[in-house]
Amino acid sequence: MMTRSTKLGLLTASLLALAPAASWAQEVEGEGEGEAAVSTDSIPVVEPVTTAEGTADVGATPRYPREVIMRPLTLPGGVFMVGDDTASDKSFDAVATGLVAGYGINDKLEAALFYAFALKEFEAKGTVDAGVGYAAIRGAMDGKLEVVARAQLGYDLVGEGLRPLGLGAQAQYNVSDKLCIISPGGQLQVALEEDATMATPITFGLPVAAGFQATPELYLQLDTTLASFSIKDSANAFIFADATPAKVTAVYNVVPAIDVAAAVGLDLTPPDPAGIGDTLAFLVGVRYYGGDIK
Repeated sequence: MMTRSTKLGLLTASLLALAPAASWAQEVEGEGEGEAAVSTDSIPVVEPVTTAEGTADVGATPRYPREVIMRPLTLPGGVFMVGDDTASDKSFDAVATGLVAGYGINDKLEAALFYAFALKEFEAKGTVDAGVGYAAIRGAMDGKLEVVARAQLGYDLVGEGLRPLGLGAQAQYNVSDKLCIISPGGQLQVALEEDATMATPITFGLPVAAGFQATPELYLQLDTTLASFSIKDSANAFIFADATPAKVTAVYNVVPAIDVAAAVGLDLTPPDPAGIGDTLAFLVGVRYYGGDIK
């Protein structure tokens, strides 16, 4: 069985996993950020039409569409986002919340901040992380592929130490306007402080996800990790053999500027099969987008 502190750590990681600046859907080996989207570069430009009242764009596509699958992986320039995610284990012994904010510096570069802390047995001190993302590839393969280089670094105010450095590529390929395949990013995790065993682990993971746009407002995503490879002071882990993390996320766009989300996650292959239920965690969250999203 996991201790309360271990559960809280996993919940805090889950908050960051669902708190990227431009989306909800990233799994990064317990520390990280990510999302679901596709390039707007491939969207045809509609010429303005002149009317008696003035000039209007007929059929113009919003800079940040309601459909999650159609959104760019980085926030458009001048668009900002603020939100909150709250997560709990199945028994509510450990409850944590995470505040997130993001800003599109330009159409390819975004910056984000995350702050997570415990709610039950309230402790204002928590973990703070800063991340950046740059759209290195957008609109490739007939507009179906986008790749964003991401980096994230943070500080643990409770443990008074640096959090692992996360590096990687977030990628999305749209099979259709309903279905996409995603690599959430944060594949490389580099510990910058020694852990309890005096080790500084370095790992490389293979997180993957599939997204489905059920309706213009409702988006669903399934995340897992195929494998985690030890580079230093860690151990290899493979799906179905060592760990089978699974997370289902639903995002509903209430109005163009507001998303609400819910997620359920668990490990289908824990060391003790009887402990599967002990890995169960829940998350609810909200995002508000401002600036020129239209």
